[in-house]
Amino acid sequence: MSVEQRVVIYPEQILEGSPMQQADRSVRDLKLIYPETGFDAMTLCLGVVEIDPGHHSPLHRHRCEEVYYVVKGSGEIESDGKRYPISPGCAVFNRPGTIHRVYNTGDETLQLVVVAGIMLVPLWPQWPTPSPYEVFEGSSADQHPAVSPAPEASR
Repeated sequence: MSVEQRVVIYPEQILEGSPMQQADRSVRDLKLIYPETGFDAMTLCLGVVEIDPGHHSPLHRHRCEEVYYVVKGSGEIESDGKRYPISPGCAVFNRPGTIHRVYNTGDETLQLVVVAGIMLVPLWPQWPTPSPYEVFEGSSADQHPAVSPAPEASR
């Protein structure tokens, strides 16, 4: 007898609390297609990040490729200290190990669809920390400690 494989996730089944989520909920990191939501995906996961006006995601890096697609709102992606404007219809490619964060510089919620490699799979022989993430700031930083200080962000 085979176990039924999950095909669809419904809005009431989405999980919160990924490493980018902030305790005050100004940044929400929503898990859709993830092992934690019951999917047996082998290489990719899918989520949505929402950032309130005037806030930003934590400065972080991870060991997999990641892409963002901007659904609504406007802001900037900081990648290795350089900032680039983003708006609806833009796509962003984050390479493994690149230190990055997203700023909401607009007046409405910035919403990003996020597709990334499954970070539970060791993609490299070693990563600097026990977690696939290194979070340099924010409410989950103590759970995903960085091994080196965060670089100065460009202003």
